[in-house]
Amino acid sequence: MLLDPWHVSAVGTLTGCIACMTCVESLAKENPSAMSLLTFATFLFIALEGLFVSSRFLTIPNKIPIRGYIPVVIVFTFVNFINNQALNFHVPVPLHIIFRSGSLLTSLLMNRLVLGRKYSTKKYLSVLAVTVGIVVCTLVNATNEKKSDTTMSLEEAEKHYKEWTIGIIMLTVALIASSYLAILQEKMYSTYGKHPREAMFYIHALGLPFFTFWGTDIYRSLNEFSNSPAYEVLGISLGIPGLWLKLLGACAMQWVCILFVYQLNSQTDSLTVTLIVTLRKFLSLLISVFWFNNTFTFLQWLAAAAVFGGTATFTDLDVQLYNRLFANKPKKEKST
Repeated sequence: MLLDPWHVSAVGTLTGCIACMTCVESLAKENPSAMSLLTFATFLFIALEGLFVSSRFLTIPNKIPIRGYIPVVIVFTFVNFINNQALNFHVPVPLHIIFRSGSLLTSLLMNRLVLGRKYSTKKYLSVLAVTVGIVVCTLVNATNEKKSDTTMSLEEAEKHYKEWTIGIIMLTVALIASSYLAILQEKMYSTYGKHPREAMFYIHALGLPFFTFWGTDIYRSLNEFSNSPAYEVLGISLGIPGLWLKLLGACAMQWVCILFVYQLNSQTDSLTVTLIVTLRKFLSLLISVFWFNNTFTFLQWLAAAAVFGGTATFTDLDVQLYNRLFANKPKKEKST
């Protein structure tokens, strides 16, 4: 039996996004200084795919003018770069996932301050739960960082903690910038119409020149990747540097993730999209904790529950699920 298109998109979203995060964490653990190369390679991969498929070598006229893309490109490139660079500053992936799941706070503030939108008390309470969850996760992780490695000298431990603090600041800045990015995208689509495949190509392609600022870091990582040990399968060397394969996997899975999220948005209702995206983040968290042996305490699990629960309440996921499962069921006729 063939799957419905939205089922394919849902499976593609879960597979692509979770696999991408797994590849990214593997790279971050093996070569944490390669985040500039990772971000650049992802942009290049998606831009090349769009050049071949979406724009047909620029022969298809773009429906959104280049000037309409520029503000989005600048902020989008900044957000992606900062988010990936935070992994280079000892921010563990579980905390990274929790932080990026907490965009509700900054989104609410941005929409309230920039667009003047008003929200119900329920929305504010939901955001409060998300905020408390993020703060608790961060504080617990800060305590763990201070106690993480007793083999470090005092000077090394202080340096490690300072770098971690910089990483947290970077994630906070990226969180605010990503909320502003959502507003820019909303304005762009309302002005020129929604053209997701075109936007996917142009936003990544126009962002490539910005990576000249990090050319030295990217070039250094290229050499490190080329000199990495060959990838082995069942003890048999493939003759290809292992880091290159992981980088290719991360890029390909990121493209799959973005593509299927776009398709999912166009094929099904917002409830299903929210469910899939929330499930994807939760599964990524589980893989990061159990597969990569990241420390995650009981208090952090409670904080994570607050983050995901607050997200579900803010998006009315709880109400919609209840209505779908119970409220809309036809009543049984009484037997006579």
